[in-house]
Amino acid sequence: MPRPDLIIVARGGGSLEDLWGFNEEIVVRAAAASDIPLISAVGHETDTTLIDFAADIRAPTPTAAAELAVPVRIELLAFVDQQGARLVRALSNGVQTRRQRLRDLARALPQVDTLVDGPRQRLDYLSDRLPAALRQAAAQKRLQLSDAALRPAILQRRLAEDRRRLAALSDRLAPALQRRSRDAALTLDRAGRGLRPDLLRTRLDRQAERLGSVLARLSDRATRQQAERTARLAALDRLRETLGYMETLKRGYAVVRAGDVLVTDTVAAANADHLEIQFADGRIAVGSRR
Repeated sequence: MPRPDLIIVARGGGSLEDLWGFNEEIVVRAAAASDIPLISAVGHETDTTLIDFAADIRAPTPTAAAELAVPVRIELLAFVDQQGARLVRALSNGVQTRRQRLRDLARALPQVDTLVDGPRQRLDYLSDRLPAALRQAAAQKRLQLSDAALRPAILQRRLAEDRRRLAALSDRLAPALQRRSRDAALTLDRAGRGLRPDLLRTRLDRQAERLGSVLARLSDRATRQQAERTARLAALDRLRETLGYMETLKRGYAVVRAGDVLVTDTVAAANADHLEIQFADGRIAVGSRR
């Protein structure tokens, strides 16, 4: 037998003795413990039993219990329609409220053109300045390159400083070796006092070998350093000669002088009394065209 969905406990009117069974404890506890919804409809409207308090719903009469158990279909349809209309209104109101809030937030946001106007103006300003900045930077680099390439005095000064430094190191090397030798001899002499002659001789021979090895390493190192510095000086001297104006003259250029003054334009050449032109293999004097 399938499990019922609803239980109706009903009885028509009667005397108190007829309805007393519904006041029994076992009946009331069974109604309270029931998992199935229960409608109590015992007696008529004026009749009250304990089961009425334990039931889920109390009906005044059995007919009223039946009406509660089976509601009117039209009323159910009307209730469903009413709830559907409320749901549609709630959804519409929610969408409308969020749409209005979105419009309010959109009005508070700045326009796209306002956001990009500043960066666009800055980009235009930097674009206008870029060619001039590039030309200025190129001119500065060209000037620095010209100063570095056409000033032999700088190279000569560096060569002279390296020569002085190398000479100073060479002068300091021999005294340093001598001091090291004297210190080692003194150390050996102190260590040899109070020792047996055979042990002293052995230690002296060992120290002498070690000293000779140290002196040989120092000499080799000094020789290598001197050779490296000599090679560096030679390379710098070759670079000086390569960057000097004499190498430029060998490529077909010439230097024009008016006495001790360099002539770099036609106005100065026209105003000079005598001109002297220097080529790679010598100088010649020419008369002024004035």
